[in-house]
Amino acid sequence: MAFVHSFSFAFVFEFANLPLAKAEAHGFSLQDPSVVFVIALLTVLTAPLIFEKLKIPGLIGLIVAGIVLGPHAVNLIPEDSLIPPLGSIGLLYLMFLVGLEIDMHRFLQERHNSIVFGLTTFLIPQTLGAVGAHYIIGLSWPASILLASMFASHTLVPYPILQRLGLVKERVATAAAGGTVLTDTLALLVLAVIAESSRGDGLTAFFWIRQGTLFALYTGLIVWLAPRLSRWFFRRVGNVEGVTGFLYVLTFALGCAVLAPLAGLEPIIGTFLAGLTLNMLIPERSRLMIRLRFVGDILFIPFFLLSVGMRVDIELLMQSGKVWLVMAYMVAGGYITKLAAALISGKALGFSREETGVLYGLSVNQAAATLAAVMVGVRLGIFAEDILNGAILMILATCLLGPWVTERYGRRLALQAGERTLDSSGAPERIMIPVNNEQQIEPLMSLAMMLREPHSGEALYPAMMVAENDAPEKDVANAEKLLANATLQAMEAETPVNSVVRVSDNMLEELIGASRDLRISTLVMDEDLSLPSEYEHVPSRLIEEGRHLAFRFVNPCPLNLCRRMTVAVPPLIERQAGFADAWSALMRMLNQIGGNLHIIAEKATLQAMIRRSYFDPKAAHVQTESIIDFSRLPSKIREIHQSTDLTAVFLPRYGQLAWVPVHSRIPNQIKKILGDDPGLIIHPPELKWEKEPTPQGHDPLANFKAMLPAEKVFLKMDEQTVDDAVKKMVTELYPAAEHANIRKKLLDDLQLMARDASLRIVPNCVMLHSHKAAPPAAPTVLLGTRPEGFIETTASQEGENEPPQALILLLGTPEESAEEHLRRLASIASIFRDENWMDKVVNADSYEQLTASSR
Repeated sequence: MAFVHSFSFAFVFEFANLPLAKAEAHGFSLQDPSVVFVIALLTVLTAPLIFEKLKIPGLIGLIVAGIVLGPHAVNLIPEDSLIPPLGSIGLLYLMFLVGLEIDMHRFLQERHNSIVFGLTTFLIPQTLGAVGAHYIIGLSWPASILLASMFASHTLVPYPILQRLGLVKERVATAAAGGTVLTDTLALLVLAVIAESSRGDGLTAFFWIRQGTLFALYTGLIVWLAPRLSRWFFRRVGNVEGVTGFLYVLTFALGCAVLAPLAGLEPIIGTFLAGLTLNMLIPERSRLMIRLRFVGDILFIPFFLLSVGMRVDIELLMQSGKVWLVMAYMVAGGYITKLAAALISGKALGFSREETGVLYGLSVNQAAATLAAVMVGVRLGIFAEDILNGAILMILATCLLGPWVTERYGRRLALQAGERTLDSSGAPERIMIPVNNEQQIEPLMSLAMMLREPHSGEALYPAMMVAENDAPEKDVANAEKLLANATLQAMEAETPVNSVVRVSDNMLEELIGASRDLRISTLVMDEDLSLPSEYEHVPSRLIEEGRHLAFRFVNPCPLNLCRRMTVAVPPLIERQAGFADAWSALMRMLNQIGGNLHIIAEKATLQAMIRRSYFDPKAAHVQTESIIDFSRLPSKIREIHQSTDLTAVFLPRYGQLAWVPVHSRIPNQIKKILGDDPGLIIHPPELKWEKEPTPQGHDPLANFKAMLPAEKVFLKMDEQTVDDAVKKMVTELYPAAEHANIRKKLLDDLQLMARDASLRIVPNCVMLHSHKAAPPAAPTVLLGTRPEGFIETTASQEGENEPPQALILLLGTPEESAEEHLRRLASIASIFRDENWMDKVVNADSYEQLTASSR
C-alpha cells in the first residue's frame, strides 16, 4: 500500500512538472519568489470561493490547498519559499486580532467564564490524554504528559468566521478567547517543565523562581508600558488612523512576540497580550481597526492557513501500522477531550446548545502550540517521528472539523443574536452628519459609525448646505468634493452612505427640512456648527425644531485616547421612552473606545437606572457618584475632570418632563470647563406625548383652576419643614379614620422621596409624586406655599439647595400606567416652569387673589 501511495505521488509530481521543463529553459522558475507569491495569492483568492460553493468553510479550502500545493505534493509552493515565514507571522497576527477584538468590558465582567472554560479545556484533555498515551500507545510518563499538552492547547483558527458573522462581542467568543490564553499558557508551561526535566538538571527551585519572575516581569512590562507609550505616540504623531498609526501598532505587536521567548513564553502569548493592552485605544469601527483587519484577512491569516496545510506529509503517514495507531489516538483524543471540555464548560456556564457548539468549534483546532510541543519533543528525543506525523495529521483533522462546526453553530447563534437586537419601534435608524468644513468630517463620521447599530442596513447621511446665489454650481461642486472624504471613510468601514447637498437661501430651514424629508432618527454634529448668514446657534435650533436623538460633539477629535467616559444624567430623563435609545447608542460607542464609565446623577436617578438595568453597578469598569442637586453639575465636572476623559451630558429639550431652566446654561458651562478636551451633549429622541400639553393660545390660568381647585391649595402654610407640610396636606385630603392605611403609605412614600428623590421644577419649587393614593381622592394634585421656604432634610444637611417656597404633591393610583402618570406630571410641570408665575403663587395671600391675577 505504501508503494502504491509513493508511486501515485511521484507520478503526480512528475506530471505536474512536465510543462515546466520547457518553461525553465526560457528563464521561468517556480523557485522565483514572485512566481510563488502569485500562486499563493491565486490560491487565497480561489480556494475559499470553491469550497464555499460546496457549502464548506473557506478556511478548510486554504488548508487543503496548502496540502495539495505544498512541498509534500505537487510542490508549487516550496518549503523554503516565503509563505511559511508569512504563515508564522499570520499566526501571531491572528492572536493579536483576537486580543484586540475582545469586548474588554464583557471580558472583565464575565472573566469567570474565561477562567472556567480555560481550566476545563486544559485539565480534561491534559489528564485523559496523558493516561491514554501511557496505557494505549505505551509512551513514558514525561512523553505522555507532553503529548497530552497538545490536546490541552488549541488555536482559534475559525476566529475569522466569528468576525464575518458579527459574533466577536458575544459571551462565547469572550470566553473562548480568554480561555485560549489560559490553556495555551498552561500547555506551554508544561512544555517548558518537560523540556527542563529532560536536560538532566531536573526541576529545581531555581527553575520555578526564574520562570515565575520572568513571566511576571514580561506581562507587567507590557501591561504597564503599552497604554502609556501608545497614548504618548498617538498624541505626538496625531495621524492615528493613517499609515503611521498602522505601522506603530504592527511594530508593537510583533515586538512583543519577539521578546516573549526571553520570558520563557511562546510568541503567540506576546501578541495576544499586545492586543489586549491596545484594545482600549483602537475602537472597533475606527479606520485603523478596519485597516488592521483588512491586512490580516487578505494576507497574513490566509498565508498562515496555507502554511498549516503545507506541513502535512501524507506519504510519511503510510509507512507503518504504529503511525496509524498513533494517528487514530491523537485525532480521536483531540476530538473527544475537547468535546468533553466544551460540553462540561457550556453546562457549567449556562450556555445554549449553539453557544456550546461554537465553543467546541473554536477550541478543537490544533496548530501553533501543538507544533511547538511536538518539534521540541522530537528535538530533545522525547518523541519519535511517528508522533510528529500523528501531530501533523491531528492538526489537519481538527482544523478541518473546527471551522465546519463553528460555521454551522455560529450561523444559528448569529440568527438568534439578530433577533435579539431588532428594534421594536420599527423606525429606521438614519444618522445625519451636518458639516461645514473638512476638519469636522473624520471625527464626526467616526463618532457616527461608533453610534450606529451594527446590524442596521441604513446608510449614514453626511450633509452640507450651500447658499443660493447667482452661480451656486461651484459651491455645490466644492461641497460634493468635501463630502467625498466622508463617503470614502464610510466605504472603508463597509458602511453605506448617502451624501446630502442642498441649495437654499435659508440654509438652516433647508437642513431642518432635509432631516424631516429623509426621516432622520439621529443627528451627529459639531457643537460649533455654523452656517453663513445664520446668527442663531445652529445646534440649538436643530434641537428645538427636531425630535431626533442628537449628539452635539464638543471639540471633535479621535476618541481612542479617552480612558474614562463621565456621563451626567439629570433627574427624570431616564423615564422618557427615548432615553433607552440614547443610552444604548452611547454604550455602543463606549464598548468600542474602551475605558471606564463614571456616572454622575442624583441618588434617585441612579437607583432608577439600576432598576431599569441601564448599567450594572457591580461591573469592574463602572463607577457611580451621586450629587445633591443637578444644577451643581458644572462644579462637579470641574472638580473631577481629567484630560483623558470624555464628558457626556444628557439634557432634555425645552418643555419635556425633565427640563428645568438651569439646563439651558449647562452646555456653555461645560464647554468652558473642558477647554480643548472632547465632550458630548446628548438629547434623547422625543415622543409626541412628551411635548408641552397646553395648546398655543390656551389660557394657562384655566388649566391651573381645573387642576387645583381652592380646597387643594394651601397658601402661606405655618409648617416649617417639607415633612410637616406633606403630612398636613395628605391629612386634609384623607381625614377619615378608614383612610388611615392609605394616609400612612402616602406619608411614608412622599417623605422618603422628599429626602432622596425630590424634583425641582424651578429653583423655588419642589414636586413629590407617588403611586400609593386611592379613590375617591386620587388621582389628584396638591399645592402648598411658604414664602420663608420649607426646610428640606437633605438640603439642611448639605447646605447646597435654597429652601423651596412651593411644594407640589402629585398623587396617582397603582392602577394607572407609567405613561399616564408621566403625562400628568409633565402637564403640571408645564404650568409651574415660569419663575415669574411661581413668585406670584408664592406671594399670593388667597386663592381668589391668585386666580384673579394674570400670568
